Amino acid sequence: MQLGPNGVLYTRGSVPYYGTYPGARVPRPLNLRPHECETPLHALATEVLSLTKMNWNSTQFDQALPIPIRAARQVGRVLKHVSYGEREQTDYPYYM
Repeated sequence: MQLGPNGVLYTRGSVPYYGTYPGARVPRPLNLRPHECETPLHALATEVLSLTKMNWNSTQFDQALPIPIRAARQVGRVLKHVSYGEREQTDYPYYM
């Protein structure tokens, strides 16, 4: 849904195959606020929505967040336990 220059994107919702919404809570939309972007908002929403379907490490087919944001948060949860001055791992698979 476009709201002026911004938009709202629901990444979770009703599934036609099941005929219902499979979640336990009301879905929360992502607020899309492009900053100096020539790409139409509809194209950006399509890309973001496709990134929510790309987590191959999960059996859940409708993630709430795009995989780059979700992965960055998971890495951040691990890195907060690294002691100051200790060398952290630079390989991405280490955190998954």
